[in-house]
Amino acid sequence: MRYSVEIKKFLYSQYFYGGLRIAVGISLPAVLMLVIFDNRELGFTISTGALSVCTVDMPGPLKYKHNEMLTCSLLGFLVAIMAGIATANPATLWLTVVALTFVLSMLVVYGFKWPQISFAALFIMAVTFGKHFTPSEALINAAWIGVGGLWYTYWSTLVSGWQSHRLEQQAIAESVFATAEYLRARANFYELENELDECYRQLVTKQITAVDLQDAARDIVLRNLPNLRAGKLDGQRTMLFNLFINIVDLHEMVVAAHTDYVLLRSTFGGSDVMIFFRDLLRKIAHDLETVGLAVLQDQPLQPQARIKAELRAIEYEIEVMRKKHLPDKHPEAYAALVATCRRVWSLSRLIDRMRSNTRMEKSSLKTEINLDQMLQDFLQHRKVSMAQIFSNLTLTSPSFRHALRVTAAVAFGFWLGKLLPLTNSYWICLTSIVILKPGFSLTKQRNMHRLIGTGIGCALSVVLITFVKSPHTLLLIMFTCMVMSYSLLLFNYPASVVFTSSYVLILYHLLAPESMRLIGERALDTAIGGAIAVAMSYLFPYWEYRFMGPLVKNVIGSIREYFEAVRSINEKLANNARAWLNSAVSKASVSSLLAERDLRYRLARKNMHIAFANLGNAFSRMILEPKSQQKFVAELNDLLIQSHVLAAQITSAAPLIAAIESTNKPALAHALTVIDSNLAQAEASASIPDKPQAGEVDNHANDTPQPERIEADADTHTSSSERLDMIKALSHELDSMVVNAQQTEAVPAEMVQDLKLLAHQCKQMITVSQLIVKDASVIRLPAN
Repeated sequence: MRYSVEIKKFLYSQYFYGGLRIAVGISLPAVLMLVIFDNRELGFTISTGALSVCTVDMPGPLKYKHNEMLTCSLLGFLVAIMAGIATANPATLWLTVVALTFVLSMLVVYGFKWPQISFAALFIMAVTFGKHFTPSEALINAAWIGVGGLWYTYWSTLVSGWQSHRLEQQAIAESVFATAEYLRARANFYELENELDECYRQLVTKQITAVDLQDAARDIVLRNLPNLRAGKLDGQRTMLFNLFINIVDLHEMVVAAHTDYVLLRSTFGGSDVMIFFRDLLRKIAHDLETVGLAVLQDQPLQPQARIKAELRAIEYEIEVMRKKHLPDKHPEAYAALVATCRRVWSLSRLIDRMRSNTRMEKSSLKTEINLDQMLQDFLQHRKVSMAQIFSNLTLTSPSFRHALRVTAAVAFGFWLGKLLPLTNSYWICLTSIVILKPGFSLTKQRNMHRLIGTGIGCALSVVLITFVKSPHTLLLIMFTCMVMSYSLLLFNYPASVVFTSSYVLILYHLLAPESMRLIGERALDTAIGGAIAVAMSYLFPYWEYRFMGPLVKNVIGSIREYFEAVRSINEKLANNARAWLNSAVSKASVSSLLAERDLRYRLARKNMHIAFANLGNAFSRMILEPKSQQKFVAELNDLLIQSHVLAAQITSAAPLIAAIESTNKPALAHALTVIDSNLAQAEASASIPDKPQAGEVDNHANDTPQPERIEADADTHTSSSERLDMIKALSHELDSMVVNAQQTEAVPAEMVQDLKLLAHQCKQMITVSQLIVKDASVIRLPAN
């Protein structure tokens, strides 16, 4: 690992900047109140309000973030009043805490940032019921907590607005780095020592990460489109918009670089060309990483990695193979090799365009694609309806089950904390709230990380407090721990917990230097809270497999829509071009139609990638659950791999389909129709819900398969011999198409080569789509 590069990526990233912003926003009120007014308690009350709101301050569009933090501040104020007034009577307090916990936990039903808002309000509740207030004191305490929330809201809004371009740069750079890692995963396929199954597993993981970060960047960039200023587009925003479009296109090119690795390994396994491809892809990934670093640091781009040697070596090897008549001996392997070389060359050209976009004079920049109202279709719209909570008040709702678990954990933790003399109920409850998540796997993972992180944090705190006597030094260490805690929160939770525990315990030590016993108490409270959270995670569990039925259907359906979009845009391209040549429509009309079709194609591609990432994330969570609750693991894993392979093959074949499909090739049209039919069949199979197991409540009694579903299900059980016969017949048709083209003098040699490659790709897509049909016909998950 190149540690210097990784350190640079971290120090300039949105995570470190966010951690610094959060740490200053939380600590500044406490410092000011202490220094100016000598009121330590008031300072920490205001900082408590800021601390609750900072949980919502995550990367995202500024407008939404401001509204979410404002909502969090108001909710925290109201919760602090109710919990504070209830502290006057133990019985009333317990009932208030239970009721508030349930209502606030139900807020996760709205998704997006509402789980963070829910946690912030629960945090305020926990720290409030740990004290005793009169009604007037409760109101004053809540008011200062509200002030802290408002302070942090406008502090973060001001800093984020001032650094708005910086935040976009950081989001784009993260997407660039993820694409570079995905490209390195592609390079691993060219090392014969690497098992293909393991390579595919790593590739799927990198794809999911790349899609998630690309979606996060999209949400920021498309909500801040370039505006006209004095008749010209805002140059800085235009550059960032172009870089985002470039990275989306680059990701598509990397996906399209997929080829038949089994065929390449069996044909060229002993040659240097495989090593050249591996080294070339890794150099391009390194070059792409330098682009991301330059964007992140807002500095001129460094010289790119030299890839001419590898390209020339590959071209030389291909020429030697041609002279040895390899195109005649292994036409499909040779065509795949040449096509891969072309795509890799195109990758380097697109990276050059990204470089030129950063170097060009900002005032002369034009957008890579037309700014259109349809770009809003690429964004997810956020709606909140009160009726949504009431419709989820049923055991079939995962949010309702989650609310019951959290409520039970807090109610029991509160009672236990009052019962045991060496524990603090609010810390036990807070630990349970932090650990308990809607999914069992996340709760299990969080608990382990929390316990280990707290143990290490307590040990480090003891060492620091023992050997460091200077309060100023401890303050500096505490602030550093705060920064690192919030910087690591999103991508390294265990390390974040270590720093969180350290800064909290150092803080308590500074407030009460004589009380070393506090560290042991906090460790004990954390262990008790973690144990309660784990125990309650088995209460009304809603296992991950119950969510995955619709996700499977969405993946297959989105691939089919993407495939149809590829064919549709190609048909429109041909029809519009003919209409323009015949003067039936104007050139401007054709350009407008083509731009619209391009956006629809991009939208279908985006939806496909997101559907794939959603299923992949759900599958990753499922395999962390008990073995008894893991359903169709092998089939789902294979479906993920085959879905990614098919999507890559469609992307790879799209340019060839555009060039050849309009030339009236019946065999090609037949093959593409069969692929579409296979996907439709797989989607229909995925729509058939599972039957409840013995002893399980039938929450899907109304999901009776319709006649057309039953018919589709029967179709999926076509015998293996029939499928093989169909594939052989189609392969024969495609081979005959290529032979006929070779024998026709009017067909250029380059088109013949493209036909060979497309015929091979169609065979692959037919085979993969059949495998998807097979997996979908076996997988039977609840329709949710």
